[in-house]
Amino acid sequence: MATQVQPQDKTITVDGAKLHYLDWGTAGKPTMVLLHGFTSNAHTWDDFAAASCPDYHILALDQRGHGESDWAKDGNYATEAYVSDFDGFCDALNLRSFVLMGHSMGGRNSMAFTARYPDKVQKLILVDIGPATATASSGSSRISQGVIARPPDFDSMEAVMEYMKENASPYSTEEALRSRLQYSTKQLPNGKIGWRYDLETFRKQRQNPAPPPADQWPVIRSINCPTLIVRGVDSDVLSPEVAHQMEETMPNPRLVEIQRAGHGVPTDNPVDFLAAVRSFLE
Repeated sequence: MATQVQPQDKTITVDGAKLHYLDWGTAGKPTMVLLHGFTSNAHTWDDFAAASCPDYHILALDQRGHGESDWAKDGNYATEAYVSDFDGFCDALNLRSFVLMGHSMGGRNSMAFTARYPDKVQKLILVDIGPATATASSGSSRISQGVIARPPDFDSMEAVMEYMKENASPYSTEEALRSRLQYSTKQLPNGKIGWRYDLETFRKQRQNPAPPPADQWPVIRSINCPTLIVRGVDSDVLSPEVAHQMEETMPNPRLVEIQRAGHGVPTDNPVDFLAAVRSFLE
């Protein structure tokens, strides 16, 4: 799926921290806000946003410590901190009612935000994520441990590519992987290639682990807006059992499972992902 439409790069300041986001237009259309996953960034939604912006005013946020947004000065990457940032983002842009979609970590943040501010979220889309106690699985552990083990820098982009290919999704093309790495890496002052996300803080959290995230089963029980639960059939993060339990627990859910997709559903199978979201929104 080729991205032809280009967004506007914009920034705002929330509590002294710069937050970067991509504004895909179109003014006057219903608003949809997109929250990416752990170590990702706003560009993970490029294909989806380009295809959807004729019908929606799409805003894709780089959450703290990711993309071109500031890193947390106090090293705080708890769900509560992300929700506080997003609340400030909504206030700054006067967002009063919108569709909210979050993938992985962004989905956890979306659950918490929707439960706290139910009047602001018209519809909620949770992409391959569930309540904390259910997703403390080998899959989520694999992701976090894999990130912690990553070298802080590389001699070239080709070296980054070779490293990331070893653990890339079997559904990810080389072109798609290269595109994602373009936005998740940066050139360092020493000329090497480093990460755009706050890798060192994640490592420090391993040495001095914070308390585990709160169990969000009570949170999702309180979410009354129409909610789409999207699961990649080959996901090792959101199990079929937990996805169906979410469907039985939430007041107004719909579950869809996407073939030829693992945890990275929007990039593993962008065509079927787009179709599933469109069907839900219509």
